Parts: sequence; structure tokens; C-alpha cells
Amino acid sequence: MRAPVQPSTDETAVAAPHREHVRVALGLSALFLALQVVLTDHGHVGAEAAGWSWMVVGCLLLATVYRGHSRVARGVVVVSALVGVVVYGLAALTDPRAALVALSFLGQALPLLTAPVRQHVRHHD
Repeated sequence: MRAPVQPSTDETAVAAPHREHVRVALGLSALFLALQVVLTDHGHVGAEAAGWSWMVVGCLLLATVYRGHSRVARGVVVVSALVGVVVYGLAALTDPRAALVALSFLGQALPLLTAPVRQHVRHHD
């Protein structure tokens, strides 16, 4: 009977910084998500609930990326953020505040495009 294989100390040492980088990247994305919700003008009274609902959904998606290693959740956040960059980037031509919202959308997407996050979701299919 063979003894169970234990991970080498080299593998354990590499895994901890990788997980830490993924946590930092997802935390940055969540921070920019919160900034985007605060900066977005939701128009008429009562529409702000939609922004906070997206905050909850966005945080759930980020948690799914971290805990569930979900490519789909990562893709939803990245694509929706890049759409926001384009929409608010175009609006920034006439509204300087829209430029800040566009940058907050960009801040949501960029951390999720880093190599450690891509590897995090790729290695657990």
C-alpha cells in the first residue's frame, strides 16, 4: 500500500502568494465596483436600489470567482465592466463625471485580467 502523496514545500510556498494575489485582485475589483455604484447617477428617486442590487450581484460574482473558481462569473464581471467603460467613456465626451465612472468600470475589469486570476479559474475546471 502506497502512502498518500503530500505536496512539496515548494508547491505550498507558491500556492500561498498566488491565493493572496487573487484575493487582492478581487478586493480591488470589489472596491472599484463600490466606487462605480456610488458615482453612477441613477436618475429618478428609487432607481438607486438598482445600483445597490448590482453591488450585491457583483460581490456574489466575485465571491464565486474566488470560491468556485468560476470562469463564467469572471467573464460576466469583465464583460459588463468593459461595456460600462465604453458607454461611460463615450458619455465622458460631454460629462466629466462620466469619465470617473468609466475609470471605476475599468478598475473592476483590470484586476480580473491578471495572470494569477486567469490561472485561478483555469486550474479548477
